[in-house]
Amino acid sequence: MRLIQFPKAKACFYDIKPVLRAEDKPSATDIWIYDVIGDDWYDPSLTAKELCQKIAAIDTDEIVLHFNSPGGSVSDGIAIYNALMTHPATVTSLIEGWTSSIATVVALAGEHVAMFDNTMFIIHNPWGIQIGPAKAMHEYGDYLERVGELMSKIYLAHTDKSDAELQDALDAETSFTAEQAAEWGFVDEVIAGQAAAAAVDTAVLEALGLHAPGGVGRTLSAESEEKLRDASTLIDDILATLAGRAHSPAPAASGDGRRNMKAQQEMASLLTAAKRH
Repeated sequence: MRLIQFPKAKACFYDIKPVLRAEDKPSATDIWIYDVIGDDWYDPSLTAKELCQKIAAIDTDEIVLHFNSPGGSVSDGIAIYNALMTHPATVTSLIEGWTSSIATVVALAGEHVAMFDNTMFIIHNPWGIQIGPAKAMHEYGDYLERVGELMSKIYLAHTDKSDAELQDALDAETSFTAEQAAEWGFVDEVIAGQAAAAAVDTAVLEALGLHAPGGVGRTLSAESEEKLRDASTLIDDILATLAGRAHSPAPAASGDGRRNMKAQQEMASLLTAAKRH
C-alpha cells in the first residue's frame, strides 16, 4: 500500500525571537507555539526536528514559552519537552490561549508556569487512527495505553492528585480553567486577563491632544503603564526645555519670529497643564 505523505509546511508552527530585557533582567528568547505540534493531516505543520535544533542553539539566560496550541503529535511534543528540560536556560511557560493535549505537557517543561484566567488547560487520553484487522486494532490500543502512561508520568510529577483521579480527568477530556489548573498543580501563577486600570492624569492626555476614555476605564498592563510613565517623563523634560527657551530672548532667525515665539510659549504652557499628581 502506498503511504500518503503529510502536507509540507509553508511556515513553522512556532516563532522564535531573542530579545534583550531591561538592564536589571537577563537576556531571553521567546518561543511562540501557536499551532498544531508535529505532522497534521488537515493543516500544514512542521515536525519538532527544526525546533529542537534551534532550542539547542539558544544561549540566552531564559526561554519564555508562549502557548496557544491544540496539541498534536505526542512524539514531537515529548521531544520538545525533553529539549527544554535539558536546556541550561531558565524556562518559563506562559499560557496565553487554549492549550490542549500534548501542548500541556510541553508547557510543564517550564520551571514556572503562568496562565491567563480567561484561557483553558485541556487534558485527555492520546488517540489516533488505525486501519487493519482486529489484531492490529488491539495492538494499536495497547500502544495508545503505553503512550498515555508516558504522558501521565509527566502530569503526576506536577500534581498531588492520585493516579486514579488523573485518569478520570483524562478519560473525561477535562478542560481546566486557570484556577482549576493551579489547584491541580499544573499552573504556578494565574494572571488576570485585565490588569488594574492605570491612574493616568487626564490633563496629560489632553495636553497631548488625546481624549481620555470615559465610563469604564481602559486597562493597561504594568509594563505598558511603566512605558507610559517613562514617555510622560520624557515629554516633561522636553516641555521644560521648551519652557526655558520660551522665557529667553528669541534668537535672530529667518521666518516669522513672532509666530515661533508664540509656538514656544504655547508649548511651555503645556508643562503646567500636564502636571501629574
